[in-house]
Amino acid sequence: MASKTEFVRSRIVKTYDLDEIEKLIKDAKVAHIMLTDPTPVVDEESVMTRLSALTLRSSDGMSCSCCGVGPFTNRAQQTAHYKHHWHTHNLKRKLFGRKPISLGEYNYRQDESSNVSASDSEGEDNPNTTATELFAAATRHCKAFYSNPKGQVFCIYRCLLHHRKEEMSLDGEGHVWSRRVKELLSPGFGRWAVLMVSGGHFAGCIFTGGSDAIHKTLHSYTTRRGQGMAQSTRDQTGNAPKSAGASLRRYNQEQFLAHVQNILVGWNDDLKGCSLVFYRAVGAVNQAAIFGKPSPLRKEDPRVRQLPFPTRKPTFKEVKRVFQTLASIEVYDSLQDFQKALLSLSGGKLPVKTNSDVSIAERAKKAQKPPAKVFDRAKSRERAPRELPTQVTSSEDEGPCYIDSETPADWIKTLSEQSTNGVITNSRKDLLNDCVVPSCVESDSESETVEKKEMKKKKKSKKVEDKTSVTSIKKGPPKIPANLRKMWRTIMDKDYTTLDTIIESWEGDIQAACNIQDPIDGNTALHKAAIAAKPEMVTQILSAGGDPCIKNHGLQTPYAATPHQDTRIAFRLFQAQHPDKYNYSKSQIPGPVTAEQLEQEKEKKAQQKKAKRQREKERQIDKLKAAKFLQLPDEKKKKVPEEEQRCFLCGNQLPKVPFEYDDCKFCQVPCLHSHRKIRPLNMSV
Repeated sequence: MASKTEFVRSRIVKTYDLDEIEKLIKDAKVAHIMLTDPTPVVDEESVMTRLSALTLRSSDGMSCSCCGVGPFTNRAQQTAHYKHHWHTHNLKRKLFGRKPISLGEYNYRQDESSNVSASDSEGEDNPNTTATELFAAATRHCKAFYSNPKGQVFCIYRCLLHHRKEEMSLDGEGHVWSRRVKELLSPGFGRWAVLMVSGGHFAGCIFTGGSDAIHKTLHSYTTRRGQGMAQSTRDQTGNAPKSAGASLRRYNQEQFLAHVQNILVGWNDDLKGCSLVFYRAVGAVNQAAIFGKPSPLRKEDPRVRQLPFPTRKPTFKEVKRVFQTLASIEVYDSLQDFQKALLSLSGGKLPVKTNSDVSIAERAKKAQKPPAKVFDRAKSRERAPRELPTQVTSSEDEGPCYIDSETPADWIKTLSEQSTNGVITNSRKDLLNDCVVPSCVESDSESETVEKKEMKKKKKSKKVEDKTSVTSIKKGPPKIPANLRKMWRTIMDKDYTTLDTIIESWEGDIQAACNIQDPIDGNTALHKAAIAAKPEMVTQILSAGGDPCIKNHGLQTPYAATPHQDTRIAFRLFQAQHPDKYNYSKSQIPGPVTAEQLEQEKEKKAQQKKAKRQREKERQIDKLKAAKFLQLPDEKKKKVPEEEQRCFLCGNQLPKVPFEYDDCKFCQVPCLHSHRKIRPLNMSV
């Protein structure tokens, strides 16, 4: 019997970890299961010469020169030999330049192959089946397998090593495989591009050394919700719908293709520097978005390769997952672990040694397991018989009282005594607890003990409250040094803008003083300077050791507490100048900025304002021209040059093909209809 394969975990090494990769692929060789014998080169001349050699040697023509058999006694025996599989096998060997084999050797090979196939069908422990399954799993796998002198086996995706049209396994010794895996260490190999298009979604990213350098996502409404089919695919079925939604989806499909191609054209220089470009685009429409005419990518490019595994909807998160999967190299510590993992993925089984008698006995024990208990769920469970309570009517209490085996003795008497004494309980459980002992004197003593316990608990709680109040009075708020209070007053004063004199004359640890929190609101000196909108003080406190990650009672950092733009820029400028001084990830500062970047942003905003003023000026001029044009009668409007023609009703610019009637031009159909209704009134006037 074959045992089930165990799941073996592997160690993951990323391709951009060059130090780990260099140790892993040093003197690495491709696994033998990746290699096949090179196909013999058969040209026309060699085939013709070998065919000419296949002639009948005997004069009577009753022998076979290919198999070396003859002469035959009759024509029927010769025909039967030519129809035999042995002759066909020898004929193929002769064509490929190999020697023929005898009939006994041919029968031996046939018997051997039949035994192997029979053992495969039985599923018993046979090493040939394991080798066959290993070879089949390796040849069908999307990864290539290598081994190094340390005994480790590592797997890498084939698409990183060669294009799918390259026949890599024809190399008998694996030199090409070894050379390709060493290209992982070549400079510039770690720059990859991943592009995905599906269902109106586009996601692309260019990775450099494990980090994303450029990325872009795009979505357009091209697929009808709930139908699962793009509009272009629906139109190809023969009956194209004419609804408004279908027209919108067709327009969005064209715009989507144009946008994706424009993105790739903008990435032209970056794509040229990529060593590999991976894509996922199923269908002609999606492939047209990546390999269309304006796009710089072509399918014939050896760098462009398909993703070897299924993916989800194209998003930036999915693109990063795909990149991390491609860059992962699985490393197994031994060949046995690798075989277990490979066969577990392919559904194969590893052989188990069955030589010992102990294993046979263990199998017999496992086979003779006791049968499991069968539960009849349809059969209801038998309930234990329960004594019904008896109904008794008491004189003191209105209504019936139910008594069963659990009711204590003299319960009715106790209830009547409690009711006469003014002690009335609301539940039967309380009465049962009180009536465990039948005598009333003992019940009174128990109530007294309960009251004593409650009094002790109250005294203990009072003592705890007194202790807590005393400790709170003793502790009190922490004392703030006078020089620190002076610093805070200087920061909040409007007349002061710097802290040079205070910092220079400070006695003690200035860093600890800057990080002391105000007990009222929890603000530090940096909080107060940020709230007071004093950028210069913020820079001085940060230089002195003020931590920008401390939060006040409102859970705000100094950067989040200030609403002033100049103060926030001061934080970002300090981060750019001192990137390693604080843990800025906890300070809520969005990122560093330099003075040059600020100047560029100012120039950009100035240009935007200038362009906006120019557009506003042009809009005003256009309004004046439209008003002047509308003051003219229709006859004079027709005589205006075509360059200055406008809509006869609203005065807007005309489209390339205006709407006309009776030499009157309009920008849209509603203007034409309105003018047609107003014109008879004007003509009558």
